[in-house]
Amino acid sequence: MRILIPLLAALAAAAAHAEQFTVATYNIENFRENFQAQTLKPIAATQPALNEEFMRRLQKEDDEDNWEVAQTITDPRFSPDILVIQEGGTQPQLNDFNSRWLRNAYETVIVFPSNTGRNQHIGLLMKPGFKVLERRDQYYLEPDTVENPRGDRLFARGPAFVLVETPGGYRFWVGTNHQKSKSGNDVDVTRWRNREAARTNQIINELAKANGNGHDVLFLGDMNDEIGYQEFELAAGGDTIGTLIGSGENQLFLATRRLSDAGGVSFGGYWDGRRRTFIDHILATPSMQSRLDDPVVVNWGLARTASDHYPVMVRVKAD
Repeated sequence: MRILIPLLAALAAAAAHAEQFTVATYNIENFRENFQAQTLKPIAATQPALNEEFMRRLQKEDDEDNWEVAQTITDPRFSPDILVIQEGGTQPQLNDFNSRWLRNAYETVIVFPSNTGRNQHIGLLMKPGFKVLERRDQYYLEPDTVENPRGDRLFARGPAFVLVETPGGYRFWVGTNHQKSKSGNDVDVTRWRNREAARTNQIINELAKANGNGHDVLFLGDMNDEIGYQEFELAAGGDTIGTLIGSGENQLFLATRRLSDAGGVSFGGYWDGRRRTFIDHILATPSMQSRLDDPVVVNWGLARTASDHYPVMVRVKAD
C-alpha cells in the first residue's frame, strides 16, 4: 500500500498535466469572393448601375457562402483549436469573418504575406490560450534558382510558420503553404513545385533545430500533389510529396499517408467525381510522430458544399 499510493498520485498528476488539442488545414475556395458586396459597397455609392436590388442579391450570396464555411468550422465534431487556411482573403476580411460568422471563436487571426497575384492568401486562426511566440513568414521573399513565370521568387503563397505555446505550455512550430498548382502543368511547372517542396523540407528541418531548442514542427496545407508519381514527375526529378518528405536525417513523417493509401479524398470537387483526390497533407518532424492521432477528413455536413476542398484535422497529445 505504501508503494501504491505514491504511484497512484504520480499517475493522477501526469493525467492532470496531459493536454490534447486539434490542428487542421482548410482550403476555402476563392474565399475573397465571399466579400464581393463589401468590396463593391464604396463603388456602389457612386455608381447608379449598381442598384440596391443587385447589391442585396450580392450580399445574400456572400452571406450564404460565409455561413456554409462558418458552419463547417464551428461544427462541434470539428472546431479546431488551431486552423491554417489557404485561398484566404485579406486581413480585414478574415477579421470580419471571425467576428461576424465565427463569433470571435478565435483570438489570434493572421494573414501571412505572400506572392499571390490573385488575392489568395494563407492564414492562421488560434483559439484563446494559444500564443504566438515567434513568426517566420518571410520565406516568400526567397529567390528561385531559375526564372519562372512569376519572376524571380520561388514560392507562390507561403510558406509561413509560427512558434506556438499551448495553454499547457507545450511549444511547437505550426506551418502552412499553398504549393504551386497543377494549372497548366508541364515539366517546368512540376520542377518548380519540386523546388518549392525541397526548400520547404529544408526549412522545416532548420526550424526543428533552431536555437538548439529542438522544437517539434507540424506542417499542414494544400500541397497540390498526391503521393506517388504522376504526370511529368519522372521527367521533373521526382514525386513532389516524396521530395517534401525528404530522406535520411531530414525525413519527415507523413501523417496523412494512411488516409491517402486507403483511398481517402481531401479535394472533393463538388459533383465532379473525375477530379477527386488527396492533396491536402499533414507532415511532422519524427519527434512529433508519437504525439499525433490518425488524421481525419472532415467530409460531413456542409463541408461538401462550402469548398471544393475538405478540411483535414489531427489531434495532438502533449504533456
